[in-house]
Amino acid sequence: MTQNQKPIPDIPYQFTMSVRHKYFELIKSGQKDIELRAYDEKRRKMKTGDKFLLYDAENPDQSIICEILNMHVAPDFESLFKKIDIKRSGFKDIAELMDTITKFVAREELAREQVVGIEIKRIR
Repeated sequence: MTQNQKPIPDIPYQFTMSVRHKYFELIKSGQKDIELRAYDEKRRKMKTGDKFLLYDAENPDQSIICEILNMHVAPDFESLFKKIDIKRSGFKDIAELMDTITKFVAREELAREQVVGIEIKRIR
């Protein structure tokens, strides 16, 4: 959580995550209900039923509380999208996803980590 961010006191949460503004707005509006991440140490601690504070990386004062409905773990994004509909993640296809994600994470790093589609619902 950033210094400017104000916690939502009446709903306890276990984790915080930030997303770019575009994806924050998609989740907030209900158009996106799967968040894609590397299945790193932090994500391995998350489980179904956990609640987390999700905030807009460009506007940290904007936040919502989400609940994890399911953790879809796969060796790579291609395998993940055999389990879930990619459109639920805010991307139209794997090419768009890879073009976006490789601006932030090297392909070699992606190859070393499993990935997870965190199925969520906004609760506040």
